[in-house]
Amino acid sequence: MREHETMDASVVIVTGASSGIGAATALEFAARGRAVVLAARRAEKLDAVAERCRQAGAVGTLVVPTDVASRDQVDALVAAAVERFGRVDVMVNNAGHGVHARVHEVSDQQMREIMDVNFFGVFYGCRAIAQVMIRQGGGHIFNVSSVIGRRGCPFNGAYSASKFAVCGLSDALRVEMLPYNVRVTTVLPGLTRTDFFDHVRGGTSLHKTSFARVRGLMPPETVARRIARTVGRHKPEVVFSLGGKLLIWVHNRFPRLADRMMKLYHDDLVRAEQRDGEKP
Repeated sequence: MREHETMDASVVIVTGASSGIGAATALEFAARGRAVVLAARRAEKLDAVAERCRQAGAVGTLVVPTDVASRDQVDALVAAAVERFGRVDVMVNNAGHGVHARVHEVSDQQMREIMDVNFFGVFYGCRAIAQVMIRQGGGHIFNVSSVIGRRGCPFNGAYSASKFAVCGLSDALRVEMLPYNVRVTTVLPGLTRTDFFDHVRGGTSLHKTSFARVRGLMPPETVARRIARTVGRHKPEVVFSLGGKLLIWVHNRFPRLADRMMKLYHDDLVRAEQRDGEKP
């Protein structure tokens, strides 16, 4: 491949690209003939995803092992993408992890760690890429939050708090970027079939609850396709499931009813943990 062919292609950075939504998003853009820059902490997994992206049709790939909790590493990620490809057209701030615990059980360290990754990782990404996109005259930033970033969820208070922060940051940034032709979209997935729950700190029996069995888990490819289709559109927010839209609507208009709905979920999760012999 000649160098100018890579340089002329649309360039996409995806954080948390080693698995789940991030890997699916990188592969979706690769299949659309884009150059993809993959970032995550696990270098060997990034290399495997990068190879799949090349096979899918990516016009260029760049692997940058990155801990998004580090401002310097996120700045270096964006700088490496610009140095390699000359521009960045899409930034998908996706990296994140969860903590499974009631709010009063969350330690200071757990809260700081989840905010460092889920919120500050997005903040660092937005700040670094905004300057690039302003200079080049346009671009699109996607910040992956969650449905429970609009309505807090029991046993996920720390995670919800971090994702609420992402929503607030995105709402402000979206307006601030309008004069520069830079779009900002908040992505609000519901339960998604990834290895996210395998890495939730504190463990979780979510997959064993009747809620999860009835609702099922959304494939990460569904999120990836919606992100790719939204590029260039002025779409403030993307919610994927009818259940997610209903929960947000009920919370905004009938918060006490939303509390009762969440209490049903809470009780179901407690029963699942008790069946596992765990102390909720």
